[in-house]
Amino acid sequence: LPVAIASYERVLIQQVGAFPEAIEASAQEFIPAQLENNINEVAKFYNKFYHEETILKAEDPDVKNFRLHLSASAAKVIAKGMNLLGIHVPERM
Repeated sequence: LPVAIASYERVLIQQVGAFPEAIEASAQEFIPAQLENNINEVAKFYNKFYHEETILKAEDPDVKNFRLHLSASAAKVIAKGMNLLGIHVPERM
């Protein structure tokens, strides 16, 4: 991880990490809203991250790499979660 990461990056990491628990809780309790909430939080904090930070033009290669991996992780969580909810997600926008 880069030495300093923003608070919303930290929250985004936490929300991405909470995805498996959200799946399990939704399945066990038959409450898809828990999964929906997790996906919404990932999308919300990724949006903030995307608008506040440079990703491809980051000067430090480690920071750029971290942000690319974080972006890919958020995209996977959103796509997988939407798929589990039966919602088609386009490959590319």
